[in-house]
Amino acid sequence: MAMIDPTHNMTPGAFEAMYEAYFSRVYNYIYYRVRNAVKAEDLTADVFVRAFEYRKSYDPDKGGPEAWLSGIARNAVNSYFRKNAGEPPVIELTELLRGPADTEDDVIQQEDRRQLLSLVRKLPKAHQELLALKYFSRLTNREIAKMTGLSESNVGTILHRVIEQLRKNFKEIS
Repeated sequence: MAMIDPTHNMTPGAFEAMYEAYFSRVYNYIYYRVRNAVKAEDLTADVFVRAFEYRKSYDPDKGGPEAWLSGIARNAVNSYFRKNAGEPPVIELTELLRGPADTEDDVIQQEDRRQLLSLVRKLPKAHQELLALKYFSRLTNREIAKMTGLSESNVGTILHRVIEQLRKNFKEIS
């Protein structure tokens, strides 16, 4: 971001631009992990509050704002799960009230998504997290590697194998 001075102090204008640019990525990552829109909204707000409070610690030399925010989001989600371990998952009213699909194609798409989500939920938590960082936060393998402590090539290999396994398993149940 161009509005960060050489001492790494982020101006309020730069923070606002970052919020607008990355809000949906942070929210999508959190929603994927917690699967609850209300909780995802709360956690996303917490992430940006925390980012604003610690904006002076942002160092663009260590990575882009998306990686910095994704690290904060990852910590917020992990903290949420630690605090709420053992609690039953919350089912949203919108999920219960979702009406029937309009067309046969809609029915097929809903079933495909349900089956794919079921397959993803069976993956080890670490693999689920890598998928979320890659496809919901849209981080590069290098950024994911820095965040997780894995090598960049290991991130790529794991993601490739997980995707191939999901494809194989999805074809088997389709």
